[in-house]
Amino acid sequence: MNNNVTLSGRLRFLPFGDLIQLLGSNGSTGVLRLVSQWADDPGFVYFADGNPVNAQNGNKEGLDALYSMFGWVDGDFEFVSEPIIADKTITKSRMGIILEGMKLLDDGHIEKLDAPPQPGTVAPDVSSPSSSAPESRIVKGPLVDYMYVVDEEDFFDGEHIVEEGKHGSWMWVILEGIVDIQKEGPSGRIPIIRIGDGSFIGSMASFLLQGHIRTASAIAVGNVQLGVLDSQRLAQEYASLSYPFRMFLTSLDKRLKHLTERSIQHYLNDKRADNLLKDQKLLVKQGKTKDEQIFIIKQGRASVVRNTPSGPVVLCQLGKGDFFGNIPFLHMGQEPEQSAIYGSEDIKISKTEVASLSDEFNGLSVTFKNIVNNMATCMTFTADSICEARRSKQESIAADTNARQKQ
Repeated sequence: MNNNVTLSGRLRFLPFGDLIQLLGSNGSTGVLRLVSQWADDPGFVYFADGNPVNAQNGNKEGLDALYSMFGWVDGDFEFVSEPIIADKTITKSRMGIILEGMKLLDDGHIEKLDAPPQPGTVAPDVSSPSSSAPESRIVKGPLVDYMYVVDEEDFFDGEHIVEEGKHGSWMWVILEGIVDIQKEGPSGRIPIIRIGDGSFIGSMASFLLQGHIRTASAIAVGNVQLGVLDSQRLAQEYASLSYPFRMFLTSLDKRLKHLTERSIQHYLNDKRADNLLKDQKLLVKQGKTKDEQIFIIKQGRASVVRNTPSGPVVLCQLGKGDFFGNIPFLHMGQEPEQSAIYGSEDIKISKTEVASLSDEFNGLSVTFKNIVNNMATCMTFTADSICEARRSKQESIAADTNARQKQ
């Protein structure tokens, strides 16, 4: 065995998507090797600072090879820490890769490498008792850091952990189990996101604002074990940060809330946001860029917009004090690679020092950094869900139109 092997195990116990998250949260650099009795050749993924930069699987390379390995349900892996000499062919964000890979697997576009079922057996039903959402679309966080956990609580299937509209100042990390985040709609609860081990319940406002009102409900799916976080320690760490970085964190918190509200609008087919781009100018073009620039809005408003094959989709709105740009230390699945930024005619922006924000982020405690990374993961998932909802709606309208024309 290579002396530099820092992690090894079975894919049955640590699935490929979770493995990518783990290596990402640790900022690992090296080579991940996968072997399976169902594959002719081993697969390789090359990581730099926690991000996949290249991959090989048989005759596949790059992103195609990486996605194909989401189908490796059974097999072994080992990660070797070493300098990387592979060319960087993958630029998509880590969480964007994980969510897209899971979706491709759910939709049957990736071949599963697994033992065939025995004759007469039935595949187990992995759906939860409270929702039909596929288990693989659960958003998970990094490995739990217990330094900030002061107590543990258990909840049972269907129990409310948090209830929308109620006051609360606690924040939890999921130690084990699945939780549905939902909001009230005109005709009942609307599903927002499903979260699992390592994810957090509650926003930063939970421990920063007295009398904070919960903006969504959190409901246990099956039995759930939670770790109660030390709110006082979190508030003290936040207070020790520089003013610009506190503003940056507040902006992230607001953006996630706006994305959530936008997802509700799409669910309810509310088209008011479709007119938001009128008279707005392009500030950041969607696509790959090497420029690491972060801006803060001094005046006016901006829109985060994803250009899709079916047209532009407004993801959320930004206002005074909000940040946008190419943030090198955080992957939100939005601008610039997967979204553009448009600004109002009266918008005024200024550049922010990237290095200082990056240094302060790297100096956060493990728990606080995990909270921020989990927020970014939820942003990626919610933005993808908004675009998927728009695509499905348009396909449904097109199908109905075709059916009427044939009658």
